Amino acid sequence: MAMYESLARVMQPNDTLKLACDACGHRAALGRKEAFARFGADATPYTIRRRARCAACGERHRVSVSI
Repeated sequence: MAMYESLARVMQPNDTLKLACDACGHRAALGRKEAFARFGADATPYTIRRRARCAACGERHRVSVSI
């Protein structure tokens, strides 16, 4: 069985999930607790990119994700 990267597997307690909109350049950072609440602990990078919406321009599906 393949093990996929998920927030629970890669985020340490003091890590920050960084999101950057590829359309307008807006950036956001979420702490571990907030990232789990918003996307779920089992969320993969694909899931996060698919569900994220830019707070500045409203664009969907165009975000870069990093930890």
